[in-house]
Amino acid sequence: MTLTRSLALGLLLASLAACTPWTRVDPTTRLESQRDDYTVELPLGWVKRTADSNDVFVTRDGPALNYIVVNRQPHHRKLPHTKRETRADMLPHEIAELAIAEWKSAESTSSLEVVSNTPALLGGKPATRVHIRYKNERGLPIERVMVGLVDARGRLSIQYEAPAIVYFQRGLADFEAMAASLRFR
Repeated sequence: MTLTRSLALGLLLASLAACTPWTRVDPTTRLESQRDDYTVELPLGWVKRTADSNDVFVTRDGPALNYIVVNRQPHHRKLPHTKRETRADMLPHEIAELAIAEWKSAESTSSLEVVSNTPALLGGKPATRVHIRYKNERGLPIERVMVGLVDARGRLSIQYEAPAIVYFQRGLADFEAMAASLRFR
């Protein structure tokens, strides 16, 4: 290999490393701030996807094994499967019903089982906490917990998903701590 090729290859590898879409969450990068809306503390040791359409996307063992996602959408943006919109005056139980209907409309989660559906607080505001279980296309049991609310800005949810075997319980405390850390500005 010529010197020119070696240098070009080295520069290419260095530039690819600089554009990595993942960063490890450490004490200096733990606090995530979204616009002038809210802040949330990310779990230490997880990795954050830096280029994502969601506000925040973190995983501990890889997206296929577990992830936490925070997403803020305006009311007028229709949900992908039910094509329904949210309103600022919706009650938490209406948000839960809408989330369950949306998931049941998706092919991958159409046979879901609702484990629990309870009132909650998110950033001090009334919210809903929905816990579901379903099997993926290979028959692997998956669990998902979503805490969500609506306010004047739109709908906000924080969601955790992982295989029920081992991974769900392993990351649940990190999810609960992350949800509890959410603060509105």
